[in-house]
Amino acid sequence: MTTNPVTHSAANAADTSPASGSASNIDSMFMELLITQLKNQDPLSPMDPSTFVQQLAQVTSLDQLTQINQLLQNTLGGISTTTTSSSGGD
Repeated sequence: MTTNPVTHSAANAADTSPASGSASNIDSMFMELLITQLKNQDPLSPMDPSTFVQQLAQVTSLDQLTQINQLLQNTLGGISTTTTSSSGGD
């Protein structure tokens, strides 16, 4: 039975990444995983190129969702601060 080094690397990268990673951190993690996949793939049975495109699309979606989440948290934090400071004076 063979193990997939890419899956193992992906699990390790996911364990060590911060919950609110920056875009450059996510991009660099994806590039590391892509390079690891290319280095460890079977030359007689290479990975389908469309798989790389799917993975890139997933990473891009994750990056965009992370940015949206950060924006919403910042917006909600500003709203709660404004609400607290304006209602405390009466």
